[in-house]
Amino acid sequence: MRKPSRRLVLAVLALGVVGFAFGVWVLLHPASIFVQPWRAERAAAPVDGVLLGPYPVEADFVELKKRGVTTIISLLEPNVPYEKVLLEKERALAARHGMTVKNFPMGSILGQKFGNDYVKNSRAAAEAALAADGVAYIHCYLGLHRAGNVRRYLAEHARVETAVFETRNAPSHADRDAEDRATRLFGEGRFEDALRALSGVADKGPRMLRLEGWSLYRLRRLDEAQAAFSRALALAPDDQDARIGLAYCDLSQSRLPQAEAAFTALRRQHPDDVAVLEGLGSVYYRQARWPEAEAVLADALARNPGNGETRQMLDRVRRFMAPAPADA
Repeated sequence: MRKPSRRLVLAVLALGVVGFAFGVWVLLHPASIFVQPWRAERAAAPVDGVLLGPYPVEADFVELKKRGVTTIISLLEPNVPYEKVLLEKERALAARHGMTVKNFPMGSILGQKFGNDYVKNSRAAAEAALAADGVAYIHCYLGLHRAGNVRRYLAEHARVETAVFETRNAPSHADRDAEDRATRLFGEGRFEDALRALSGVADKGPRMLRLEGWSLYRLRRLDEAQAAFSRALALAPDDQDARIGLAYCDLSQSRLPQAEAAFTALRRQHPDDVAVLEGLGSVYYRQARWPEAEAVLADALARNPGNGETRQMLDRVRRFMAPAPADA
């Protein structure tokens, strides 16, 4: 049996070294084109004042500062060599932008956990974000598995806070009657009357504020609707319906980038919500992004076949996408 030539062995070794070096380079550049397709998008957490996402590269720090971030909650594991390098680089960038980095190591490779402190540090990271002055940004490498684990603790916190608030602020009998009357009037399309029914309630809870917001939205009093939805979220940070209301306010006021970001984040959290799909489809439609609009609107229509407006929009999208007839 012939032995491989020395030149072939050296070539294989050289290729191995180059491949290893390239792999290390990719890991140390988490925003490169080789990693970008797998990175999560930055999104709001279920509680106010907390953002979640992937490792922030230098360009991200400018945007984070604009959004009021003062604390970076890093879930990188310093015992992993490339994550140690990234953590040190992150600390230097944060110091330059006047931010603080807090590290709660959570070992994970492709979603597989390792290390003894994964669960403990997941909860500790959530608690540190809640206690931070200003906005906190929680991240791992891609913003998927470890950040998603911390997000579950934040969602649990938001549910507990909402339950406590509603228990301590249960409406009186008269306020419940007002809410029931307003709900009935809203269902009848009598939005002004619904608002009048709610006007006598001094301390509105999240449900009443949502009802007020949607009544104002139907009347196209969009700034007031936005304020009502925002107050609902301040009391119940995990209130999905209030977030949907704010996204529709952005859509109705042609703030399409903001509406797209909000609906995209909502869809990631609630992929089956028809109102979210219809809103995102409307955004794509108004941006003339026909293939994306068709996919989302078709999904929305399959879940809610009775929505004539969605059906008409989908028909128009498909006409726009149809190839022009060939000249005779």
